Amino acid sequence: MPRLNTALALNLALMLLGATPAMVMAADPQVSTEVFVERGDNPTFELQQAPAVVYSTAPATPPDTLLRVPLEVLLVAQLDELGHVSNVMVARSSGLREIDRAAFTAVDQWRFEPVVVEGVALHARVRVRITFVPTAEAASG
Repeated sequence: MPRLNTALALNLALMLLGATPAMVMAADPQVSTEVFVERGDNPTFELQQAPAVVYSTAPATPPDTLLRVPLEVLLVAQLDELGHVSNVMVARSSGLREIDRAAFTAVDQWRFEPVVVEGVALHARVRVRITFVPTAEAASG
């Protein structure tokens, strides 16, 4: 027997219970990002502020993900001397693997301004907080 996807199965179940299908249709969430550094992120030098993001891609929200509350992922991105992301780690999970993976995949493609200290471009570490907020339509269901 063919497998039903989660959204379709949930939609069918709610329709059988008398609920309207709009209650389970997941709209694309709004995504906000914040890039910052914390003391100790770069032990050999102190950054007063995070480098600017030169290129970024928005996280692709998984199609079967239904957000009822905001979910936040905290990532640590290591940058090479050119500002390319060389490694990404999930520092604090959202609790949903699909959301974490979407944030991870997006940040892995980002590019930052190089971190230059005393005229020398250096490897650096920054933190990226990505918050997925359900749209009003999805949250009101």
